[in-house]
Formats: sequence, structure tokens, C-alpha cells
Amino acid sequence: MSDASCEARNEDFLQRLTKEIDLHTRLRRWDSGLYQFLVIGSAIAGFASLSFGLIAAKENNFGVWAGAIGALTSVATILSQQLHCVKAVNWHSRMAVQLDAIRAKFLDKYKSAPSDEGLAALSEEVSSLKLEMLDVWEKVTSSGPTVLVNIKKPPKGHND
Repeated sequence: MSDASCEARNEDFLQRLTKEIDLHTRLRRWDSGLYQFLVIGSAIAGFASLSFGLIAAKENNFGVWAGAIGALTSVATILSQQLHCVKAVNWHSRMAVQLDAIRAKFLDKYKSAPSDEGLAALSEEVSSLKLEMLDVWEKVTSSGPTVLVNIKKPPKGHND
């Protein structure tokens, strides 16, 4: 192989790795922002509901608003549990850090262009990382919301 094609492959590998790191960093920020929006929005809705509730003692028509705004806190809580926001933040952060470690190895270990074998080893490392993180994500999403626990069915023939 020519040095130019080897250099092009190395540059392409580094660009793809950098794009993936940037993607996971952006997604981590998005999930973190979504979770913070739900938490802060829920707190604001709770205080607004309290305010409308206090006003409703004097003005009857504010009671409906207090109840409607108060329901937003429940909706935000359910969404934050169902969307796996916090778990996704941790997952994307872990993925970005591990990909960055591979990029650092690429840049530090192979100060000059890595050989075909070195590039193949790094590519294999990225592939195995993706498969490992896919398994982790499947476990995260299949675990269900943390608020709800698995309810055990009573044994057959059990009478109340």
C-alpha cells in the first residue's frame, strides 16, 4: 500500500472517531438538558399550583387552574422515568470517554501513521466497544422505570 492511501485511511478513521465522540457528547447534553427541563419545569409547576391554590381560597375559578398545573408535576415525573434521561446521560458520557481513550491511543501510541495491523486493531476495539455498549443500553432500556418494581404474582391456588 502506498503511504498516501495509508495516510488517507488513518485520517478517515480519526475523523469518524471524532464525529462519534462529538455525537455522544451532544446527545449527553441533550438528555441532560431534557432531564433538567423536566425537573425544573416540575418544580415551577408545583409552585404555580400552590400559588393558584392559595388564590383559589378567595377566587373559585383559580381552583381548576391549580389542579391542572399541579398535574404537570406528575406528568414530568412519569416522563423523566420513562425516557431514561439520566441513564442515557451516563451511557453517552461513558461511550464518549471510551471512544476518546481509543482516539488518544491512536494519536499517542502511533505518533506516525499506524500500520495496517495497528489500524485494524483499533477498528476492532471500536467495534467491540460498540457491541458492548449496545448490550449495556439494552439492559438499561429493558429494566423499565425505576419507580415501578416487579410485582410478583401470587402462587397458583392462592386464595385471599
